[in-house]
Amino acid sequence: MEKSIFEATEMAALYHQLPGNWLLLEVLETDAKGQALKLKLINYSNDKDSLRDYLMEDADWNWNKKYIFVLADPNKPCELQ
Repeated sequence: MEKSIFEATEMAALYHQLPGNWLLLEVLETDAKGQALKLKLINYSNDKDSLRDYLMEDADWNWNKKYIFVLADPNKPCELQ
């Protein structure tokens, strides 16, 4: 996948591109209510535990970043918070 930075409004399309996969997203920008506006797709996998392991081994990880794990289910509404 070429693109790695997405607007929150593009998440539903990403769900359709990666159905059944867990997405590891970094929140880059939020609105005044704290809802994600811009996100970076760090990695994806059908195994959530492998994404946790990936994150813990990532040299760029730090406490100042906000991460989200979300299941890309195109049959359910896309709600990121």
